[in-house]
Amino acid sequence: MYERIIYATYDEIQAQLLRLHLEHHGVPCRLRSMRVGGFQGITFGPLGEIRLMTSAPYAEKGRRLIDQAVLRGSLSLLPGKVDKQE
Repeated sequence: MYERIIYATYDEIQAQLLRLHLEHHGVPCRLRSMRVGGFQGITFGPLGEIRLMTSAPYAEKGRRLIDQAVLRGSLSLLPGKVDKQE
């Protein structure tokens, strides 16, 4: 099934917290690190991204859960980006 990027960040801890939050609420997801093995110093730009991925049917629910958690203050996001494309 086709996967969607629902969020991208450079912070590994933030990515894990978001993954746990989404899975707790029934959104199966995985992390895809764009970091090149052995080069831990690259933490910016396309080579430093950690992407939260889910299948297309769960993408909108996942984005909504992230937005709601931030508005409630239960999750604090570092600058990242949400892919709004469908």
